[in-house]
Amino acid sequence: MDDLTLDVCVLMSGSGIGNPQYRAICFDLMKKMLDLDNYKLALDKKGQIQHQYLEKNKQGTLGHHFVKQMALRDKTVPIPWSNLNDAIRVKLEEKGFTRNNEDYKYVICASGTCCNKLVSHEPHFFNASHILKKIPVKVFWPDQT
Repeated sequence: MDDLTLDVCVLMSGSGIGNPQYRAICFDLMKKMLDLDNYKLALDKKGQIQHQYLEKNKQGTLGHHFVKQMALRDKTVPIPWSNLNDAIRVKLEEKGFTRNNEDYKYVICASGTCCNKLVSHEPHFFNASHILKKIPVKVFWPDQT
């Protein structure tokens, strides 16, 4: 079973409202997650990530439909919020991942899943992968899951 934390850009691109360069691979991942039993969408227990998903993927978009369908199909997993140790947090802040940054929330969520997978096509996640692997969070492209 893979509990995946998705950067909101994956949902937006798959819906055709984000970067069109990644539309096909993001759409394919969303379809695969809906269709196959071995995928769950990781969401923080505070509801911050789900709120972010639905805020940026308005009703009527594929991203909105995806989040709702994953919940209806019992294919979400609640992840408790945890704090990073200070040394890692400071290193991430130096890379732009501040506590108020939405990307920080995806990192925290991914660090609490069974497989520690964060899916994105944004370069800043990959640029920080040497820090993230210490948590341990592994960053994947949408077509690598």
